[in-house]
Amino acid sequence: MTTGWKASNWAKASSILRSWPSHTRLSLILIAGLAFNLANADVQAVEIKAKAATLFDFSQDSLIFSKNSQVQLAPANLTKLMTAVTVQKALHDGEITPQTTFRVSEHAWRTGGAPAGVTTMFARLNSPVSVSNLMYGLIVQSANDAAIVLAEGLSGSEEKFAKRMNKLAKEIGMKQSNFTNPTGFPDEKHRTTLADLTVLAAYVLEYEPELHSVYSMERFKWNRITQRNKNPLISEIEGLDGFGAGFSEREGFAALGTLDSNGQRYIAAIAGSPTVQDRVQDMKTLLLPSFSGLKLQQLYQKGEVVSDGHVYGGAKATVPLKANDAVATLINPNEKDQYKLRVVYQGPIPAPVSKGMEVGELQVLSKNDVIYRATLVTGDDVAVGDLQDRAWDALGEFFYQLF
Repeated sequence: MTTGWKASNWAKASSILRSWPSHTRLSLILIAGLAFNLANADVQAVEIKAKAATLFDFSQDSLIFSKNSQVQLAPANLTKLMTAVTVQKALHDGEITPQTTFRVSEHAWRTGGAPAGVTTMFARLNSPVSVSNLMYGLIVQSANDAAIVLAEGLSGSEEKFAKRMNKLAKEIGMKQSNFTNPTGFPDEKHRTTLADLTVLAAYVLEYEPELHSVYSMERFKWNRITQRNKNPLISEIEGLDGFGAGFSEREGFAALGTLDSNGQRYIAAIAGSPTVQDRVQDMKTLLLPSFSGLKLQQLYQKGEVVSDGHVYGGAKATVPLKANDAVATLINPNEKDQYKLRVVYQGPIPAPVSKGMEVGELQVLSKNDVIYRATLVTGDDVAVGDLQDRAWDALGEFFYQLF
């Protein structure tokens, strides 16, 4: 297994998935009919029962659909993908080898093994198990005992291993995650977002192809017990080859999946689906156009002007705001609904303004729900204006705040 990743490589891929910082005041502009007449188009927002969802086009490095992707949630069983990636890092660094063995502690056996009644690889107490087999148990069998044994073997305890997980998560570009254990067992401080899980999945596809291939293994046998792949979506969604499903008592059913469709690789993530059936349907809606009847609607080309932003104290009163990447979202062409496009940016933008500054986002709304977000950047440089320009802007700002 090889790797060559750098955190800087993820700046572009993860920027659109991260939350925007809070500001004291935002300028809002409602826009209608810019790329096509949304108010009159025969389209409708994607209907997803999950509370949060994302669809990412890995091949084009483009976010297609986003619903509450920045909301923090319990990753539950999906935590094990971060556990696997953390172990892979130790393998790449030469800290361990696939043949390295770790013993099954009583804590791992009682908490994650047969006595606990959770998903397990049935590793025997005090038995030595190789890292390679522990990884198969972790991924194919979603084994909690494997997760704990790996954590203890590498770091001495689950808590210390979690620190490794958090350090690597930040390096990858996961800015809103905090892991406290390798299993995903309930903990108030154990949180992530769908945006971060999408970044993690994309990282695995890009830099860990051999690890990704394990997620589609049909079965794995350990301790004379053969278990089929514990990811229930593998058998439900044709072509799905990763990554897993989870459940939280408080937040419902979740999933993180990927598949290749006609040469295009997609990543979908959902959280808060009410039932197992809803989880399957939501993932099919996102990943299988033939199931959902959806189509990808292009809104803007990369670099196309979306709107103008007001400039404070500049030689020009406005600056064009452009799409940082191609903007597209999923729609249903067979139903009607009212869409709105909204530009949100921190403004007025103080001069001087440099071309390419990230200053806001384009939002696609349906029924007042933001279903898609895209980064907006400044399209030109704007120098600081003369004294008269600044004086008039200051007066306008005074009246804005006054009224």
